[in-house]
Amino acid sequence: MASKALTIDTQSAKVSFVVKKLGLLKIKGSITDFTGEVRFEKDALDKANFDVCVSPSTIDTGNVKRDEHLKSEDFFHVNKHPQICFQSTSIQANSKGYQAIGKLTMVGVSKDVSIPFSLRGDVFKGEFSLNRSDFSLGNKFPAFIVGKTIHIYIECKITN
Repeated sequence: MASKALTIDTQSAKVSFVVKKLGLLKIKGSITDFTGEVRFEKDALDKANFDVCVSPSTIDTGNVKRDEHLKSEDFFHVNKHPQICFQSTSIQANSKGYQAIGKLTMVGVSKDVSIPFSLRGDVFKGEFSLNRSDFSLGNKFPAFIVGKTIHIYIECKITN
């Protein structure tokens, strides 16, 4: 049985993140421009696939000046790298739900990542962390100024 293509509700899909600043403060933000294709059926994980992208030009931390800095060459360089994309190579079931394994490409750097996720009804929720220096993201800023670990939360509603 082939996995069917599902439609992402782009109006409600969101990638949120949390990163520490100055070792104490938590900076929260989101990226809302979500595109791509999801193929998923619980009984056909070998044919399941995620091929999704978000646009860092829609980053929102609640501070316009910070958002503009994050869009600059110091971080996401949105003029040169307009999308952050994840393309799965496999989907596996586990005791807590599922795990999407694949390539995350951000600012021209691709890395293998694993994204644990759950599916409740028609809502996918995933959560993982990454080291920003693995993607050369904000390398000129030490970890005390901008934390190295970024916690990422994904939520998207899908329909047939």
